[in-house]
Formats: sequence, C-alpha cells, structure tokens
Amino acid sequence: MSDVTALPTIPAPDPASTRQRVVSEVTTAPKGFEGEGFPVRRAFAGVDLADLDPFLHLDQIGEIEYAPGEPKGTPWHPHRGFETVTYMMDGQLRHEDSTGGGGLISDGDTQWMTAGSGLLHIETPPEEVVASGGLFHGLQLWVNLPAAEKWVPPRYQDLGAFGHNAASNTLPLVRTTHSPAPSGIQ
Repeated sequence: MSDVTALPTIPAPDPASTRQRVVSEVTTAPKGFEGEGFPVRRAFAGVDLADLDPFLHLDQIGEIEYAPGEPKGTPWHPHRGFETVTYMMDGQLRHEDSTGGGGLISDGDTQWMTAGSGLLHIETPPEEVVASGGLFHGLQLWVNLPAAEKWVPPRYQDLGAFGHNAASNTLPLVRTTHSPAPSGIQ
C-alpha cells in the first residue's frame, strides 16, 4: 500500500445479515490494572456480551512513562475461542506462545493472535526496556471467533506497522492517526 492516507474500499454490509446497533450509553472507561500491574482502561466493562459480539474486550494499555526497572507484562496465561489484536502506539511488547509463535511489536506495529483451540502466551517488555524504562501505550481488542472456527489451530501474525503488511479483505478496517496528521487529513 503506497498511500497510507487512502483507505481501501470495503463493500457495503448486506442488510439481510447485518444487525443495526445504536449507541446506548457513552461512558468513561474505568481504570484498572492487568497482568503484573500495568495500567489499563477497560472500554467494555459491564456491557452485555450480546450487545458487543463479535467484540469481547477492549483495553487501552497505558499511557505510562516507566522509570528504569518498572516496566511490567503478563505471566503465562491461557486463551481459547477468540482472537486478540494488539496495536502498540508507543513502546515495545514481546509476545511468546506455546505454539512457538511470537515476536516483538513496537511503535505503530500490530500483532494478531488467533487463540482458536487454545494456547498459553506471555506478553512482556524486552529486557532493554526494563533496564532503561520508557513510554508504554497500546490497545488490545478481543474478537470472538464464530462457533465453527473456535477450534481452529492457534496462530500468531506479526502485521508490522500500518501500510507495510496491510491486507485488503471484507473485514472492517480501523485506522488511527497520530498528530500532526498529513496535510488535509483529519
């Protein structure tokens, strides 16, 4: 994709298979802590799953400036039957899982993990970030898999920064931009 300011065309949803949803409430996401104690804002806290599906969970991770020795991650933990999409705005996060998948995502990178039939994984800051500290800020979205796909083999995809490995398909595309935006873009 040569022009990251141009979104690919996405077909209009089929009205017969699309459920209209209205905004029922606007709230401030509650603050909490996850894993070994890193701060999150949990956007879908208290919302009925029937109103969210296929989305299950959305966390804003950070934004926090860690001092040397402070960065925190998660211990090994299981997932099954859904996917996680993690986007790092600032900082670095290393992912490892029980299938051998994993990698390092940093400023502007995205990872897509399909838990499918199940896996264990860990998310940690790299050693050099623990030693030096630094800014940590990202988003993680959990997406429910359709019933027929809940037992697919787990997999990990490193999508890199937007525009490098972006794929065009029929899924919704969400793009975030950082200020200042390119001329003429809002």
